[in-house]
Amino acid sequence: MKFNISFFISLLLLFSCKDKDKSEITATKVDSIKLNSAPKITEPVIDTIFQQGNVIVFGDTTIQKDKIKEVLIQFEPYISFDDFKVTLENLKAPLDLNSHELGKQFRTRIKESYNNPDNHFAGHYTFVTWGCGSPCQMHVLIDRRTGKIYDAPTSAVGTEFKKDSRMLLVNPPEEGNFYYNDCAFCKPEIYILNEHTKQFEKREANTFSNPK
Repeated sequence: MKFNISFFISLLLLFSCKDKDKSEITATKVDSIKLNSAPKITEPVIDTIFQQGNVIVFGDTTIQKDKIKEVLIQFEPYISFDDFKVTLENLKAPLDLNSHELGKQFRTRIKESYNNPDNHFAGHYTFVTWGCGSPCQMHVLIDRRTGKIYDAPTSAVGTEFKKDSRMLLVNPPEEGNFYYNDCAFCKPEIYILNEHTKQFEKREANTFSNPK
């Protein structure tokens, strides 16, 4: 029996073409799977992602809200302690605990603060602080000319003041003058003591945002 070379070559060509077709189909399927499984790229949409008072933060609104870790607000007051300078006075009248409802309730803390020679505020006052929970601090003001006790603003993360200034900074910001927006009670506030009424008057301050 004669071996037909032409027939053998035709068979080889036929099977090689089929294998080629299979490989091309497989490659096409793989490419299709890759394209379908690849993450879709969403174009960023810049718009307002946070707004509170005079603070507006712009960013990519396509980002999931839970990916925004925190928003810091920069505290930039237009006034300072030096704008409300007063003269220091070395006075200490007898303490009148009956002049305020908190006088007897917190007499120990008030007495300790009043007897501290370094605890001066606004020239001739003593600023008294004690804790009332977390985060919470209560305060009273003592006039060293009369020994009488007056109301003072409460705070969440402390206060800052100077001996020769009528300005009181409640909830002072952290390093870099930033504070966390997610703490509703931690916003820095400025108060100025009115010498005539013995009351603290709140002043607004400028703030700028810094998303992080």
